[in-house]
Amino acid sequence: MIEFAVLFLVIIVLLYCLQQRIREVPLPYYDGRYVIITGCDTGFGNLLAKKLDSKGFSVFAGCLTNNGEEELKKVCSKKLQTFPLDVSDEESIRKALSFVTSQLPDDTGIWCLVNNAGIAGSIGPTEWHTRDDYKKVMAVNLYGIIDMTNAFLFLIRKEKGRIVNMTSICGRITLAPTPYCASKYAAEAYSDCLRRDLYKEGVTVHIIEPGYFATNITDASKTGSLMRSAFEKCDAEVKAYYGESFLKESIEKGFKFLRIVTNNNPGLVVDAYLNAVCSRYPAHRYVVGFSAQFFYRILWTIPERLSDFILCSQRPLPAKFGKS
Repeated sequence: MIEFAVLFLVIIVLLYCLQQRIREVPLPYYDGRYVIITGCDTGFGNLLAKKLDSKGFSVFAGCLTNNGEEELKKVCSKKLQTFPLDVSDEESIRKALSFVTSQLPDDTGIWCLVNNAGIAGSIGPTEWHTRDDYKKVMAVNLYGIIDMTNAFLFLIRKEKGRIVNMTSICGRITLAPTPYCASKYAAEAYSDCLRRDLYKEGVTVHIIEPGYFATNITDASKTGSLMRSAFEKCDAEVKAYYGESFLKESIEKGFKFLRIVTNNNPGLVVDAYLNAVCSRYPAHRYVVGFSAQFFYRILWTIPERLSDFILCSQRPLPAKFGKS
């Protein structure tokens, strides 16, 4: 019995190693392949645009701000072209499509669309969030992915290319009570549906699921401000029920949590992106970061009764909880 268990473990390890080696097989060439990336002003999108440009891809980098466009132009080759893009605005996406198609050579499509743009949105207990809070986050993190994909899919089909969507470990397990998590769960479901719809067409769909990495979304001071802003918008009755002490304790514990779990090496996420774009045999999913690979994977696997206990054990209680 022990021998069988050891043999099984060895086979699993060998298969894992073989899978990793296969994923390292690169595409036969990069030159002449066109890639669109959203959210290139800062963070992962900005780093990815620079990396792909250095590898010889022709990159279309969508930026929300003029400063984002200018910064990329200064440090990248002339093959990289920037364009203004707000993925929450359908008209902006239509203009982006017009620009990209005008720049593509005849009979050439898009090799890869990277839906990277995302926002954190409102933070705090679910009771603090309105329909508008959810709409604002969904407009970027979900509808932005959907609208960009619908707009550019005919060009991706031309190349039998691929679509890479940024979701999050928060699309697997809810680690913070925010509309952000709802948007990421929805983006995961959309990506799974899309992958299966395109399964027989030669177009592939890939998901990047990072843990907590040092970006604007995980900036501790910003998350604290977002939580306070959500609290201040609540009705007087809700604010009285939770109390200022709940808000302060939540912000304080949020800071401590982020200090513990935040990974300061964004290059790991960029490497996952690069594999999804550049590999001949990319993975369907990339769970990125030590905490995501191990701790969070355990949390989404164990029974909910146990994971709820672990995640809720340190949460503060509202000031008037249990009071008549």
